[in-house]
Amino acid sequence: MVTTVQVKEETLKASQQIKGMKRLSSYDEVIEQHIKEAVKPGKSKYGEFGKKTLKAILEGLRDEKDRIKFCIHLSIYIA
Repeated sequence: MVTTVQVKEETLKASQQIKGMKRLSSYDEVIEQHIKEAVKPGKSKYGEFGKKTLKAILEGLRDEKDRIKFCIHLSIYIA
């Protein structure tokens, strides 16, 4: 199935550069590669916060919105 996707001019230029630099044959390959890199597991987050407890870390965050964002971010690595 072929689909047309509207992108900003700067996004198109960046995609063209990536396509050329990495010698990819289509924009689909550019997008696929970007997705693979985005979901690729990163480094282990073990020990990132030192010896602080989760409660201490959460208390150190500025407000409830930051705490919620942190918990969502943390749950991605725990799952």
